[in-house]
Amino acid sequence: MSSSDRVILITTANAKGGRDEELRRLFASVAAFREARPHALVDHHLLLQCCNDPAASVDSIGVPGDVRVTSDTAQLPLSVARNRMLETVLAQEDLDDDLIGFPDDDAWYPAGTLEAVYDAFRDDRDLDLWFCRYGSAATWQPDAPWQTPSLQQVLSFASSNTVLLRGRILKSVRRFDETLGLGTPARSGEDTGFALRAFREARTARFVDARMIGHRDFDPSIRAKYYGGALLAIRRYGGSSPAGLWALGRKTLVGAALVARGELPVSEYRDALATTARG
Repeated sequence: MSSSDRVILITTANAKGGRDEELRRLFASVAAFREARPHALVDHHLLLQCCNDPAASVDSIGVPGDVRVTSDTAQLPLSVARNRMLETVLAQEDLDDDLIGFPDDDAWYPAGTLEAVYDAFRDDRDLDLWFCRYGSAATWQPDAPWQTPSLQQVLSFASSNTVLLRGRILKSVRRFDETLGLGTPARSGEDTGFALRAFREARTARFVDARMIGHRDFDPSIRAKYYGGALLAIRRYGGSSPAGLWALGRKTLVGAALVARGELPVSEYRDALATTARG
């Protein structure tokens, strides 16, 4: 079997987080993909955090036997947890044409979505990056156009759940920024930084402006909480092109608007600007 037949998925979960049902939904969606594409090899890596008894957790959740499970008793920053699994993935020499995804424990692939992207990556060897929107009512939408994304669309819609990329790009990007994301002072931005670097390296990228990957709906009330990390990621990885500078300026103004609406404390906004200025 060639590496172009392989799909590698990276998922991390808190064993005590109460998302067993959501994980089973993800596993079921991957199983449906396997059935639809029986020639595909799915290599699913799962890191269980806050896990004192891996065997009991695997049994309780109902983790399929072909999922590669590792565990840690601690709660790790999200970027650190993903990078730990990526070390194993990146050790594989025949990674270039694999399809890589990072579904959260509460994400899933509606029937048809992963199949279509998998087929597209096999048919077009220049296609290196694909992403869409997500939502709780996501469905595969075959008539939705695939478009060349702008940098702003990458910033707005490319998340770990919605991005699928070629192994060649993963070998270039390699890791999530461990100073960004949940579990770090920045609290966010690891997805943004990763997606921006992947976008910069991609020969061809495609975006579908439709909710075709399942995940709980975005909660606007957390926008302020994650503002600083996102701003820092744009500063580090947005580049010095006009589009990158415009995106940084736009995000700065978004922060000012959050302050004006009382959603973001002035002190946190100032801290975000100062941290971003330091890079």
